[in-house]
Amino acid sequence: MQVSLPLELEELVRTTIVNGVYASEDEVICAALQLLKDHTDYLKEEIARGIDEADQKVFSTMTLEELKAEERPRLAKQTH
Repeated sequence: MQVSLPLELEELVRTTIVNGVYASEDEVICAALQLLKDHTDYLKEEIARGIDEADQKVFSTMTLEELKAEERPRLAKQTH
C-alpha cells in the first residue's frame, strides 16, 4: 500500500522518527491509525451510552463547561 501525505504530515513523521519516538515510517503510521481506531471506538461507546441513557430518561445536570473540564484530562492523555 502506498500512502501520500501532505508535506506538513510528512515532516511530522520524519521529526517523530528523528526524535526517536518511532523507528520507521510504518511504525508512525500504525500508531496513528491505532489512535484513530481507539478514538473512534471510544466515540461509538459514548454515543451508545448516551442513547441508552436518553432512552432511560437519564440526563446530566452538568453544564457544558463542566463537561468540557471533565474530558480535558482524558483528551490530554491521548495526545501524549
